[in-house]
Amino acid sequence: MNPVNTKPYQLPADATWVVTACSTGIGRAMATHVASVPGQRLIATARDIASLSYLGDDNPAILKLALDVTQPSAVDAAFEATAAHFGDSYYIDVVVNNAGYSLSGDTESVTEHEMHDEFEVNFFGTVRVALKAVEVMRQSESRRGGLIFNISSLAGICAFPGRAFYHASKHAVEGWSESVAREMHPDWNIHFCIVEPSAVNTNFETSSKKHIEPHPAYSADDMPARQLEMFVKKGLASGVGFEPSAVANVLYKVASRNENVPLRLPLSVTAMKLITAKLQGQLRDLETHGAR
Repeated sequence: MNPVNTKPYQLPADATWVVTACSTGIGRAMATHVASVPGQRLIATARDIASLSYLGDDNPAILKLALDVTQPSAVDAAFEATAAHFGDSYYIDVVVNNAGYSLSGDTESVTEHEMHDEFEVNFFGTVRVALKAVEVMRQSESRRGGLIFNISSLAGICAFPGRAFYHASKHAVEGWSESVAREMHPDWNIHFCIVEPSAVNTNFETSSKKHIEPHPAYSADDMPARQLEMFVKKGLASGVGFEPSAVANVLYKVASRNENVPLRLPLSVTAMKLITAKLQGQLRDLETHGAR
């Protein structure tokens, strides 16, 4: 297979970052971190631009844009607005593709609208932003290259009951990102990193989560999805998870340490343990039941 991220990535002193879904959580933490670094430029996006007021209005290195990643025309317009704002110095160095939400519930009850919306945001929105960034990153010979962080999840590797379409969308992000990363010519110096956090202390499991209508056949307390829901509730009550600022710190460090960028970046001991167990199980199945 064509190798990926074969050269160390060097973050320019005047790098321009595009971060999606900056209203809360990881996106907000990432935008805040980038905005605090002298010389770095930031394009911060959210569906409601008013939610970006924390970034202020008096910094010419920060551009705030309204962006709904489910609308191709809106993605095109955001990149056009960025080019117009920065003029001759326009370039995209780093993208943090963060837009996404969790759809949970009994899979038999899902509607066509619910399943398609989950993919429009989590997968196709990620694809639209990444492809526009690649177009910019590969064209300028004087400053060719860049880094695209696609925010996946532990859920992009492991799967649990009651979130089938969320898992499917994140598995799609993983497969698409790896495939496209292998399409990049080494001379383009374009790096992809699939970020796989476990629980992060955001509103991801609360106000930003969407729920499928419950199905009566799955309502018993001993059903796997109900048991997982209780486990998650207990975890949230006990403060399980790490802060979004920790994710932002790690991503900035990966971008700025002048080293090879990992294709996959599991975040947290929990993610490492569960992903390791998943891969070990696959290996056992391969060794036991593989073609003979």
